[in-house]
Order: sequence, then C-alpha cells, then structure tokens
Amino acid sequence: MSALDQKRLLDFVEKLPGFSPAALKIISIANNLGTSPTDMVNAITLDPTLTARILRLINSAYFGGRSVSSLNRAVMLLGFNTIKNIALSLAVVSSVKVKESFKWFTNSQFWEHCLACAIAAKSMAKAMDVSAVEVEEYFIAGLIHDMGMAALLQISPEMETIYDPAFRPEVPRHELEKEMLGVSHAQLSGMMARKWKFPESLAFAIESHHEPLTAPKEHRQIALAVCFANHGCHSIKIGIQTPINIGKISEEERASLPLEAEKLAECISGLPEAVESARLFLENVG
Repeated sequence: MSALDQKRLLDFVEKLPGFSPAALKIISIANNLGTSPTDMVNAITLDPTLTARILRLINSAYFGGRSVSSLNRAVMLLGFNTIKNIALSLAVVSSVKVKESFKWFTNSQFWEHCLACAIAAKSMAKAMDVSAVEVEEYFIAGLIHDMGMAALLQISPEMETIYDPAFRPEVPRHELEKEMLGVSHAQLSGMMARKWKFPESLAFAIESHHEPLTAPKEHRQIALAVCFANHGCHSIKIGIQTPINIGKISEEERASLPLEAEKLAECISGLPEAVESARLFLENVG
C-alpha cells in the first residue's frame, strides 16, 4: 500500500461503528459470574431492536422452533454465554459485509464459512477440556476471524485480483495481501477487534490465525484452534467454494495443538451436518 492508502486504512478502522451500549453491557455481564438473569434481561432491553432480533433468533428453527415471548425465559433456557454469542453475532454480522459486486464469494457464503469455523473451534475447545467461559471465546474467535477480509473488500479493488484462484495460485492469499496491500486480512481483523474493545485473547487469536505460533503463549491455543478450524472448513469447502490457497499447517503447529488427530478429525467431519443450521442462523442475524 502507498502511504495514502495506509492512512485510508487507519481512517477506515477509526470510523468503524462501535457496538451498541446494550451489546457491550451484555458482553460484560456474561463474563461476570456474579450477575443474574435479571441483569442480562435489563441489558438486552436497553436496545429494543436487539431485543426483537434476539427473540426472533431464539424462536427460529436454529434453536429448535421454540415459542418464547419473554426475555427472562430466553435467558433461563439458553444461558448467559449463548446470549452473549447471539449479541456478538448480531453486532458483527450486521456491521461487516462482503460487497455485492465481489466476484469470488457472496456475503452469505463468507459468513457460512465463518460460522462453521466458530462451530469447529468450539468443538475443539470442548475436546481439549477448556473451561465453559473459554469455550465461548473459541466460538467468537472462529466467527470473527476473517472480518478483516470483508473490510478489505470494501476499501481495496485489488482484492478482486488477490482472490482470483488463477492469480499466483502457489502463494497463500494472506501473503499476497501483505505484499500488495501492506496488511493482511488477519492483521486487520485484529485491529478491528481492538477498536471494538474485544478481549486481547480474541484479538491475538484472529490476527494470528494464519501464523498461530506467533501469538503470545497464553493465547496460542485458541489461535491454533482457529487456524485448524479455518483449514478444515476450507478443505471441505463450507461456505466459500472458491479454491483459495491459505497455506499449509506446519508440523510444529500440528504438534502444538493438544488434540489427538482422531479427535481433531471428528471436530471437522461433523461440520457438513451443521451447514443447514448455520444458514438458518445467518438468515436470522443478517
């Protein structure tokens, strides 16, 4: 990127809309074990639009076609962390869009891929016996790992060339981004996460998902999970169908993930069955 383009990138991040006060309050409450369902309901009702969309999603086929009209009942049924996931999903998916004119994949395909990664990363977290609160962070990291890609599509016409599978197919796309734009989508995802005041664990996980061993040691496991989830989803072409070179997993990275090969394969093999649920989810949050 030229110096002018770098300024444009920083301006873009600076002008990103923040999350609503209600969404931020929900995230804070969900991370505080001392709060009550009443606290959660009070936070949600700060935003009538968010309230309506959460109830619509809870009553969709994605959650089994429930008939829930009360937020109190919804929180009791689904729990704090699920409500936090819904609030974050609503906030991110509605704020970050793939432009309609992009040739290589649609907004729906992009978010199907991201949601599949979220499901896979969460499955890996459970298989690694991480705590319940940390499991939810794996889900969110998988969901938002590529949001910088959608953002780059908005500000750089060169992304059309970069994601052409016939253009220098031997080079991973994130490396082409750094070479041609001066920044990769993973790096921009991290910038966006920090702009939105996400925990550092999430910021490091998503900005390192193509190079997970560069993450600080305390955040390396979640970065590895997102990396493996991303590779798995691309390998079986969930959502994004274009054959994108995302690089290869190194022997050192494989050895660093504390998950047996058989368990890892199980986390990926079950993903095709989750695609329909992912589509239903996106239909209700998009």
